Amino acid sequence: MIYIVPEWSEIRAKGEALAREHPDDQFMKTVLDGAFLVGESENPIRGNLCAAALRELTGHVLHVMAPDQLVTACSWFVLVPDTKGPTRKQRVTYIVQGALPADFVEKVLKLDLGKVARPLLRTIESLNRSTHVREETILDDDEDIRVLVDDTLDGLLNIYDAARICREEVHNALRMEVFDAVLDTLLSETLQELDELSTHTTVDGHEIGDYTINFADNEFIELAVDGTVYVELQYGSNSDVRKDMGAVLPDSYPYRATMKSRMLEPQHIIRDSVVVSVDNGAFYE
Repeated sequence: MIYIVPEWSEIRAKGEALAREHPDDQFMKTVLDGAFLVGESENPIRGNLCAAALRELTGHVLHVMAPDQLVTACSWFVLVPDTKGPTRKQRVTYIVQGALPADFVEKVLKLDLGKVARPLLRTIESLNRSTHVREETILDDDEDIRVLVDDTLDGLLNIYDAARICREEVHNALRMEVFDAVLDTLLSETLQELDELSTHTTVDGHEIGDYTINFADNEFIELAVDGTVYVELQYGSNSDVRKDMGAVLPDSYPYRATMKSRMLEPQHIIRDSVVVSVDNGAFYE
């Protein structure tokens, strides 16, 4: 396979994609702008200066997204000999999976964190070598510079993609548990939004639509679900219905449900954390 070195315009687009991950991070934007300005300049050591900027950028991202106190609090964290805190790989692991147990990530979600981290870690080593300006390490070839910048941005963007995949896989692993938790709440609790619609409102079922997951902290996963609840609205008593003096009508309404599970037991929803809110506005239109 022939590798085509991307143009600066393509590489800048990746930089913009990275900046969108942190729209309020002015430092990231400043360092990115500086890396591109020097990388595309005529400066004879532009590659080395660009590498220095990118090394600071990767360090900034890893520390902002994976602070020491959060990484070290994870059940999977083990201090590596001859280190004083989290390694780069452990920071990448935290960005992707948060405090989820390693066994759950590997056996249930089937994610290979080593594969995710490896390209970025290799690129960081290249950056470290290139930041030292020696006669034999001057980096001034435009294609080599573009490859280094492109690899760095790809490595960072891949981490964010992996984090999104992780949340999607958590979603898949929890889907039936979430479905049952919402259904239990719909069946066991009297929801004012449904109860007020008829003499007797019966829940027939529901379906899940949009689904969001937030690794809130090192203890809980927060989940939010938008879906549709299907109901029967009965007007009059059962006797009235039998005598054709009442009516039973099917209907459906959107709902939103929020709930939590524990990081150490991610597949088990905390049932008393489930809150369901139904939007019955369409009934009154």
